[in-house]
Amino acid sequence: MAKSKNISNNLLNAVLYLAVGILFCIFRASVLGWLMTIVGILFIVEGVLSIVKKDLMGGIISIALGAIIILGGWLFVEIVLIVFGVLLIAKGVIDLLNALKSKDLMPIVVAALTIAAGVLLVVSKWAMVDWFFIILGILFIVNGVLALFGKKLA
Repeated sequence: MAKSKNISNNLLNAVLYLAVGILFCIFRASVLGWLMTIVGILFIVEGVLSIVKKDLMGGIISIALGAIIILGGWLFVEIVLIVFGVLLIAKGVIDLLNALKSKDLMPIVVAALTIAAGVLLVVSKWAMVDWFFIILGILFIVNGVLALFGKKLA
């Protein structure tokens, strides 16, 4: 039973990775609009649930944040891209430090690519966004194919 559940989890992960990867490759930067809308909706849902749980102030704040993200998201996209780039750089550096300890080549390459993507995202936000999502999509697709075989990219 446990093996069957593990296989179905791997299959579900693989399908999700492949779907997200294909969407990133096809729609590139327009995915940002979708992500902003989804995040905004999640904040609004969380706010409504907080109000239902009698947390009126927290609920109102969450709903307001959700509305701001949905309605004014594109005003903040540049800031979000810079923050995302910085977070990618930080994750890449942490992954690189961990990978250097193991001295395995693949995690070092993935960490270096993560750092490079973060730097490019910070330095040339709009020129990099389409390429960033194409590369991210390819990585998701590769990870999806590997997940079919029970492996991980990193």
